[in-house]
Amino acid sequence: MKRTIFSSLLLMIAIAFTACGGGQSETETAESQTAEQEDQQMMDDGVRTIEIFGTDDLRFKVQEDAEGLQLGESSGEYTVLEAIEASPGEEIRIVLTTVSQLPPAAMSHNWTLVEMGTDVDTFARESLAARDNDYISPNFEDQVIAHTAMIGSGETDTITFTVPDEPGEYDYICTFPGHYAGGMVGKLIVQ
Repeated sequence: MKRTIFSSLLLMIAIAFTACGGGQSETETAESQTAEQEDQQMMDDGVRTIEIFGTDDLRFKVQEDAEGLQLGESSGEYTVLEAIEASPGEEIRIVLTTVSQLPPAAMSHNWTLVEMGTDVDTFARESLAARDNDYISPNFEDQVIAHTAMIGSGETDTITFTVPDEPGEYDYICTFPGHYAGGMVGKLIVQ
């Protein structure tokens, strides 16, 4: 008799747990489904999407190779992104995620694409003093084609931009203090 009551109690708990979605609230389930739907819409809109990771070793990295990417050395699950090849007028979506063991004040990243011919050394140096402007110098804002927000560990920002029509090499950098000098750079090669 005790065994039957105990078995019935376990069955009721299992049913209740399953009916509640395995411990996930309705809000969490709805948010998860909405995020998945947004991701699917992004995949279906025809815009080339490049998922980039900013890491503690001051590199832009990707998890997988894709057409139009020039890659460097691999380390663990990531490969260094050295350049992005693109066609004039192409739309590109950059999804930047910061992966770090440090707090945002010590390690944050952005992805900033500047006009061809920009004095990147001066831009990066002047941007060091522009903390209130996501470390983007107001003197160079007119030379910035696109940029993500400055984001800390676990954060993601997405931007979409149109590739310039003029063929050539455009620099992209992280403007967080010390990151450009540390090698967090790459090229957008328009051909």
